[in-house]
Amino acid sequence: MSTLRIPIDASQIADTDRKQQKVKVAVQDKNGVKSQIIALDAGKGEIKLDVDPKQTLNIAVGPESASDEDMFHLQTLTAKVTPAQWANERTLAIPAIVITPQWWVWWLRWCRVFTIHGRVVCADGSPVPGAEVRAYDVDFFWWWSSIQQVGPSAVTDGAGNFTIRFRWCCGWWPWWWWRLRQWRLDDDLIEKIRPVLKLNPAIRFPEPDPIPRLDIAALNPQPLPPLGPLTPTRPTVVTPVLHPSLLARKVLDPSTIPAVRDKLVSLLPHVPELEKLRIWPWWPWNPWFDCNPDIIFRVTQPCGAGPAKVVFSENVFQTRWDIPTNLNVTLVANNQACCLPHDDDQPEGDCSLFTSVCGDPGIPVTTIGKTGVTAGYFDPGGRDRPFSESVSFYGLFGTSAQADFYEIEYTPHGSAGWAPVPAGCLIDLWRGYFDATLPWPNQFVFPTFPVIDFGGIHVYESRQHYEATHPAAWGNAIAGRVWSNNINVMANIQTKGFFSDGAYDFRVIGYRADGAGNPDLATRKVMDGCGGEPENNLLTLRLDNRVVGPQVPNTVHVDTTEPDCGINSVRIGGATVLPCGAQQLPNGVPLEIDFFVSDPDGHLDHYELVVKYDLGSIKNLLSAADVGAFTLTPLAGGPQGPDYSNAVNAPQTAVRPTWNGGTMRLHVNDAALVFPKTCCYLVELTVWKRNIANCDGHLSYFNQMHYSFTVTV
Repeated sequence: MSTLRIPIDASQIADTDRKQQKVKVAVQDKNGVKSQIIALDAGKGEIKLDVDPKQTLNIAVGPESASDEDMFHLQTLTAKVTPAQWANERTLAIPAIVITPQWWVWWLRWCRVFTIHGRVVCADGSPVPGAEVRAYDVDFFWWWSSIQQVGPSAVTDGAGNFTIRFRWCCGWWPWWWWRLRQWRLDDDLIEKIRPVLKLNPAIRFPEPDPIPRLDIAALNPQPLPPLGPLTPTRPTVVTPVLHPSLLARKVLDPSTIPAVRDKLVSLLPHVPELEKLRIWPWWPWNPWFDCNPDIIFRVTQPCGAGPAKVVFSENVFQTRWDIPTNLNVTLVANNQACCLPHDDDQPEGDCSLFTSVCGDPGIPVTTIGKTGVTAGYFDPGGRDRPFSESVSFYGLFGTSAQADFYEIEYTPHGSAGWAPVPAGCLIDLWRGYFDATLPWPNQFVFPTFPVIDFGGIHVYESRQHYEATHPAAWGNAIAGRVWSNNINVMANIQTKGFFSDGAYDFRVIGYRADGAGNPDLATRKVMDGCGGEPENNLLTLRLDNRVVGPQVPNTVHVDTTEPDCGINSVRIGGATVLPCGAQQLPNGVPLEIDFFVSDPDGHLDHYELVVKYDLGSIKNLLSAADVGAFTLTPLAGGPQGPDYSNAVNAPQTAVRPTWNGGTMRLHVNDAALVFPKTCCYLVELTVWKRNIANCDGHLSYFNQMHYSFTVTV
């Protein structure tokens, strides 16, 4: 071994600045890297390393914060020693490596520790515990993005808090920085860029490919003058003129990006929005010099059955650019998150209170009709929507409620014929709680609350009784248990097959537990309504379950009358067009379509009548913008709608909450506006009911019919 002496000259650095950091000197040979750290308070210094003089040695000088490996990937001061320089001597002193002020200031920012403090909450501000938070550095170039995790993932505590710390370096050689990244096509970027490219048909780009490349020969209409050969590694040429070999490359060389940008900016439209969004080439891009990371977050939570759910996720346009070394964030989770309630809103007393159906808050009971013809309908005086199939009840028990177990009774609305709901209609419940004492990711527990058959009655166990029989620090999110899911669910009832259509009242019956932990039937009590209001223990629902037969093969029509629809006839200029028929279109003649929509329960919501033709073309036959002047007239039944809000408001005459439909005639003054070309046409009629089925607010009860023919223009 021989001794290599490496003098370092930092005399150009101000005396006070030299104390801000130390310098690392690294020597690399085929066996690895050796390094030493030296203080340069006096302005100059020297290190000595034992090395093998028979090997070529690479020397790098940089900040002490850089790792030995990164010293040769960051843009450090470098030198090289070859075996010939030793001249059989045992010691070799190389010329001093001079550090200028520009390098010194830059090195201070190269590798720093960043800390992110944050909190994950739901929309109402309640904490999201036991969630895994990941932070990612974002880079995007043209329509590719690269997202890399920084630091370890963090798990939120019972208050939703988390901390992520990570080390961040900059000043990389472009070729090495590029090697560290993985790229993918980003749909959000494609959506922004492609419309701009279409503004100029002369700009011909290939279709986006997952592999980043700059195949833009079509943007070089003029021959370019020859250039010298391009350096294969660590290229540093920056020129607005593109070499032909650059345009033909299959793999992107990051050092060519500035040259390509200059060319593209001169050809592409100026789009301030894309510049504001930092999309290259409208925005300059040299990420290997980015000394402050650009961060987005993704949060998952193992709450409920199946894999962890994504409860928060950001795209590239939500990036926090150039974050400081200490960042504080609040991340608002989506509705998939399991949140912990702010406070226990349990009312006082021995009472019960219905609060909502179909969720918490779901549909508040205050939005359901209590009296009159709209009793039991959601949105009374508006859409007047009845309920179908499975309906979940939510509510609260008072602080001293005699309801260790409870039963649900019902009666037709307004009568006194109370009876337990049919046993078979009750569905087992489940709840969830967060247990801070359990190891992540198993901190969420989901006990079932089955329907209990005891002495001929069918009851549920209350949440309060479960707490009493499963002692823990309930309500302590940091060191105990807090309810998180289905906290206030009271019952889940399958109405289909058990209840005839109509309005029903429901109430809660409470029982205390006996010494054996079973319901004490002698303590049966109709629960008082909390707040001294009897109607608080009274829930009214209008039920409407449809009967559906087996689907008829090879047809779109559903075998049900709830709702039903059909197209009776189509006439062009008074001539009937049969299904699969053909008709010549004379000039200036009308189109008439006779059709029906119906529902025996009077719960129609709306219907649509459209014509489809050609390659994806469609016209709304009930829109003057599509077909010109038209009239819609009831032939039988009615009124004509086509929407419930039309039917129950003047001049139409349906009396809420009932609209049964009827047989209608559509008359379009000019059939040529419906049939613009010789083609096959399909008239499609679809009708919907207003029902809330299985607590799904979407319209799921519908029926359909279509009628096809050919028109020759």
